[in-house]
Amino acid sequence: MDEKEAQIEESFSSSIKKELAEHRVKRVSDARALLSAFTLGIGSLKLVPEKRCWGVHYVIKSREAIELAAKLASQHYGLECRLSEVQHDRLNANYHELMLYGGDIDRFMLDTGLMSLDENGEKQFSAAVPAAALKTETQQKMFMRGLFLACGMVSMPVKSYHAEFVTSNAALAAKAAEILASHGIEPKLTRRRGSTVVYIKDGEKLEDLLAYIGASAAMMEVSNKRIVKQAKNEANRSVNCIMANAEKVAKTAQRQAEDIRLVIDTLGYDALPEGLRVVAEERMNNFELSLAELADELGLGRSAVNYRLKKLQELAEDIRNGVIAPKKPNEGSEV
Repeated sequence: MDEKEAQIEESFSSSIKKELAEHRVKRVSDARALLSAFTLGIGSLKLVPEKRCWGVHYVIKSREAIELAAKLASQHYGLECRLSEVQHDRLNANYHELMLYGGDIDRFMLDTGLMSLDENGEKQFSAAVPAAALKTETQQKMFMRGLFLACGMVSMPVKSYHAEFVTSNAALAAKAAEILASHGIEPKLTRRRGSTVVYIKDGEKLEDLLAYIGASAAMMEVSNKRIVKQAKNEANRSVNCIMANAEKVAKTAQRQAEDIRLVIDTLGYDALPEGLRVVAEERMNNFELSLAELADELGLGRSAVNYRLKKLQELAEDIRNGVIAPKKPNEGSEV
């Protein structure tokens, strides 16, 4: 992929995330599901030195996605949000950073799956998908929306169709694949540089995915491009078929003309029966015509014209094989 294609791909994914971030999240359960996937996707524990407490840290390119996460965390958990912009020197790109802390941070981490409690009520910081966040169909949809906001990507369907979620959390990837499969969107999984990738490479499934997570504008754009692409492919196939048929007709006509020219040069027109002579003359004058078109010109049936052309071919083969000798001067016998 060249730099221009990468920029188009990134721009399209960014527009999808912007569309998703504009949706209102009304219920607490929906916010919890979205924040769970977002946090498990790119969140990590980090010490906040000046506050002497632990917080949850995120870094992402999408400003809209990070602002939505901050808004929901503040609204439903009373967390303090510190937003900033950082320059990634190696990638030469600007990223947005969010630190959540204070308020009800423990409940936030429990709800999102970043923390759990053992049988003694002790805290365990081992990320796991919380079952409580995926009880309903709506929660599952919000979970997948949050995961796309965190680590999803869709390529602009110019050459091919491709969508993926890239995460270092293998259990999260497996759960995402399970949710999508349960809604008829069968993804595939692979490993890439230490991460698990859930991906889709089918145009129709890509449309279903975008519709499922709520990116209806992007879904319509993909659908329109897919329709245009299919129309172009069908047109190309039609043109290729026509060209192949024309080439076949041309090669057949050329072979027939070579046979007729050999017969005429060897025997002369006058040596041919009238039926063969008429077909021979018509073919020599109309190289571009197909068998059916040649038959129409002569006012004969296709089978009749085909039979006479085959007779001319047989005469040519006999001449090549020495079965028929060239006509001697002043010889006028008919074949």
